Amino acid sequence: MSANYDVIFRSSVPTEMQGRVCSARNTLRFFTIPLGYFLGGFLVDRVFEPLMETSTLPFLNMLFGYGKGSGAAMLFLVLDIAGVAVCLIFERIKYIREL
Repeated sequence: MSANYDVIFRSSVPTEMQGRVCSARNTLRFFTIPLGYFLGGFLVDRVFEPLMETSTLPFLNMLFGYGKGSGAAMLFLVLDIAGVAVCLIFERIKYIREL
């Protein structure tokens, strides 16, 4: 995936602008990592773990287990589904398909 992105990046951004564009891209991409860690921890501790503790739905317990860590497992499934949904949405955008 990185190789495809680099080809698109290098062929569509003028050479004299690549340093600035790359710097802005990396700033936006990497400053979100601590935010993601914070949000992930918050969601596991405050949303998914309590949800799994009080869950009366047996299929959730079959999928994610019982006790500690089951909320984190559920978060991973939610993130996977969200990732697939975003890919399917972006696949429909004509401009991105033309790239």
